[in-house]
Amino acid sequence: MDDLKLIPIINKFSACRSKTLELIKSLHEEDTVVQSVNFVSPLKWHLGHTTWFFENFILLQYDKNFQVYNEGFSYIFNSYYNVFGDFNKQENRGLLNRPLLSEILEYRKFIDLKMMELLEKKSFEKDINFLINLGINHEQQHQELILMDIKHIFFSNPLKPAYLKKIEDNFIIDSKSKNEWTLKTKKNVVIGADSDDFCFDNELPSFEIIIHPFILSEYITNGDWMNFMEEGGYTNYEYWLSDGWDFINKNKIQRPMYWIDNNYCFDLSGINKIDKNLPVSHITYYEANAFANYAKKRIPSEYEIEIVLKKNRKDGNFLENQIFREVSYKNECFSSSFSGNLWIWSSSNYNPYKGYKPIKMKANEYNSKFMCNQFVLKGGSFATPKDHIRPSYRNFYYPSDRWQFSGIRLVEDL
Repeated sequence: MDDLKLIPIINKFSACRSKTLELIKSLHEEDTVVQSVNFVSPLKWHLGHTTWFFENFILLQYDKNFQVYNEGFSYIFNSYYNVFGDFNKQENRGLLNRPLLSEILEYRKFIDLKMMELLEKKSFEKDINFLINLGINHEQQHQELILMDIKHIFFSNPLKPAYLKKIEDNFIIDSKSKNEWTLKTKKNVVIGADSDDFCFDNELPSFEIIIHPFILSEYITNGDWMNFMEEGGYTNYEYWLSDGWDFINKNKIQRPMYWIDNNYCFDLSGINKIDKNLPVSHITYYEANAFANYAKKRIPSEYEIEIVLKKNRKDGNFLENQIFREVSYKNECFSSSFSGNLWIWSSSNYNPYKGYKPIKMKANEYNSKFMCNQFVLKGGSFATPKDHIRPSYRNFYYPSDRWQFSGIRLVEDL
């Protein structure tokens, strides 16, 4: 690998690692220990796990002189990789009062130093280059998870503390503008990653499919959702899938997650009045599907969303904007954007594409083992780094999940 190709990956690695620390720099050590529920991880665990990833997938495989930093760390910072042996269950991560946050930060410094030494070497193979990019993209996923988990941890505190100061936007909203997209005639389109750039294995292989004419709506807003609620959205079983109806009744769900009541909600800046113009967020697939039935439309397929993303520039509300919440795409900055802001639920099951082959290396558990009972989300969110996302990117969650930054657009067939 020549120097011109080597420099960007060094810079990208360094920037990624620094960004993670930037996200937690305003927090206290006590903030990093809490695990509010089983699906949330303590923030200091994220710091350790992303470091463990580079240590085990790269340094131990490609640095002959490297020695394990701490034998016990593999058990507590391994997430789900059976190839590396037993690991601490996710629901027990909140019991880790030790190692201290300061010890984890020292661990990060040590691994960063060893990684930089490795990255400065001139001899690179295709496999290690892929794994370095995988490690960077893996940490970017955890940057978003950190913000998701911070929000739940702070919301779970009775004092409802704020992660950051309220950000007042000065966006000019054009109520007549419609952030929607239309495919007027059926087309043959390529789905999946179609370049030599990095992508996850679940985006391959690419293939052609016929897409029929449709209109992708603008975001469903909080105001739309209030109308849904007022018109019996959560009490009329006719809108709901059987599993969804059981889920909302069992868990007594009557409104989107983080809505305190019908007037106030919680976000990363604390308690705020619900803005009817903003996209509704933190909804399950079940809720999205019920709203689609209520609106007499449907949730788009992942293919329909992907073609919209490929036909439009990637210029939405991403982590780099540092807005840290969803915004209206009727504003002057994002009126022509279809990426970022909120992940969009699709109606597509998270299954492998025909001809799919998982990564052959030790990272083959990264995606393939989760291809069951989940739905694909597309487009990224305000917590997603811009250089992390692509139109072919396939995020995935269970239909009952809603702590992720998720929203909804609907489709009308033409």
